[in-house]
Amino acid sequence: MKKSLLVFVFLSMAIFAIAQTVFITKTGSKYYSDGCRYLSRSCIPISLSDARSEGYEPCSVCNPPTYVYKRHVTHKKKRHAVYKRYHHKSVKKTL
Repeated sequence: MKKSLLVFVFLSMAIFAIAQTVFITKTGSKYYSDGCRYLSRSCIPISLSDARSEGYEPCSVCNPPTYVYKRHVTHKKKRHAVYKRYHHKSVKKTL
């Protein structure tokens, strides 16, 4: 059971890393998914966040990802903020 869970977590992390990689060309202004028919021989792998920050737009044919997934660190900060809010001095006094 633990081995299958570990394999599942590892595979999901690998898919997450692959999903964030897109491809650009030397002369184009679009970024593409792997296997797009408009991807020429000069395909250059690049991270999605870098492609978006450099001004590349998504291809309308292959529809590559447009959203950069956030890491779990942001969720931990939110949970911590909720914890602080519920354990604030004024709340403790009213309880």
